[in-house]
Amino acid sequence: MSTSFVEVIARHASQAPLAPAVSDPDAAWNHRELWERSREIGSALAKRGIGPGDLVATALPPGVAHLSVLIGIMATGAAAAPVNLKLAPDERETYLGALRPTLVVTGSATDAGGSPTCSESDLVGAPAGTWTHVPTEPTAPAFVVGTGGTTGTPKGAVWTSGGLAEYLASSALVLEARRTDVELYFASFFHIALATCAMSTLYAGGSVTFEPRFDAGRAVEKIHRGEVTRLFGPPTALDRIIGHPDLDLTRTGSVRSVLFGSTSSEPDLPDRLRAAFPGATLVTGYGATEFGAVTRLRSWESPDGLDGVGWPVPGAALEIVDEHGRPVPDGEVGEVVVRAPWQMAGYLVDGRLEPVADGAIRSGDLAVREADGRIRLRGRLKELVITGGENVFPVEVERVLCDHPAVATAAVVGVADPEWGERVEAMVVLRAPASAQVVDELVRHCRERLVGYKVPKRVVVGTELPLTTAMKVDKRAVKEWLGEH
Repeated sequence: MSTSFVEVIARHASQAPLAPAVSDPDAAWNHRELWERSREIGSALAKRGIGPGDLVATALPPGVAHLSVLIGIMATGAAAAPVNLKLAPDERETYLGALRPTLVVTGSATDAGGSPTCSESDLVGAPAGTWTHVPTEPTAPAFVVGTGGTTGTPKGAVWTSGGLAEYLASSALVLEARRTDVELYFASFFHIALATCAMSTLYAGGSVTFEPRFDAGRAVEKIHRGEVTRLFGPPTALDRIIGHPDLDLTRTGSVRSVLFGSTSSEPDLPDRLRAAFPGATLVTGYGATEFGAVTRLRSWESPDGLDGVGWPVPGAALEIVDEHGRPVPDGEVGEVVVRAPWQMAGYLVDGRLEPVADGAIRSGDLAVREADGRIRLRGRLKELVITGGENVFPVEVERVLCDHPAVATAAVVGVADPEWGERVEAMVVLRAPASAQVVDELVRHCRERLVGYKVPKRVVVGTELPLTTAMKVDKRAVKEWLGEH
């Protein structure tokens, strides 16, 4: 038996019962209260026949109640699968068809695609009595995260009890979590970030403040009151916090750690974060739904700037390979292949587990390994633009565009072209209103810094870039819009 996430939460309840654990705008619970609510839910689910071998999906808004349901599900020995509430009905039905859940726990009227449902309110109110959680084998499924993206058929990445526990321990170590930490979490519950950040902070004995809806003003208020020591968010959200007109840079001293993802479209974000939180350690890295965060770069490791995504974390192995799966030399671009002891067991497809072949996960991400071992991303394999037989990495063009003082963010994609196969096009958001000649200036700027085939054939100025539910730039939406206009 392994020390599961559930077991750690139970131990916090007995060893530090009154220490704060979780809060949101509607509730604030200490570790004992979190565990008692989770036991209450687990007991109610067990009375409904839920136990090892079952999978229970949750269609609930983010917050402490949702977290207690996830813990309660895992406490029965079943696997918990939070569902993206923003999915369209057809998308939700497709995803639930892949999971084939035993039960879906809902909050309000939610279409569960024909799956059996119960309301979250039906699981609370009856004391758990002597009921206790079910010990699980390390190989038992515990947590299922939807693959995310914007293309392809939705699938569930299955994390085992032992894998999840090992990943939380790794994240707590690498992110330097403490018992005194208070994490402000405004990311999604259906994203692996829930484990990377919120769950790992709880694993370390700290506390988490959940914001169901991202509000930069509320985040600023909490920072000013000294209620936050750790921040995590996609670059878009963090940019809104540090750009908020009410942010007082003399009142940000409580924040000691800021974690953020890829900044390819906002290359100056690390410098602006450093200015906003001068006493904080900045942390970036690389990860995916299937294996979590497997590289880390912390500001104290790179005093000259956060360039790249750092080095593999202890226990993770990364290879950069060509299209045939052969390792490429340092300095050459290839696909990232990951092996980690905590990685997913496989995908759920039509209710069946499709295991990882040979224990290696091909990420679909392009990267280069420098001579010192540092990893630098070059974009997604599927986003690679091939124009006239030449390869163009969008991230390279985006960085050049963002080097222009007029550009706040940029997204570069390949659009179908009858002559070249694909042509490079870009959508940019400007920092302030600019002259009508700004597009010509940007094209000239690119020509001075890039070989001809990498220069965008068209640059479109937009008011904002479309975002996915994870608040990342939605490249598919950009590509579709540019292809239609």
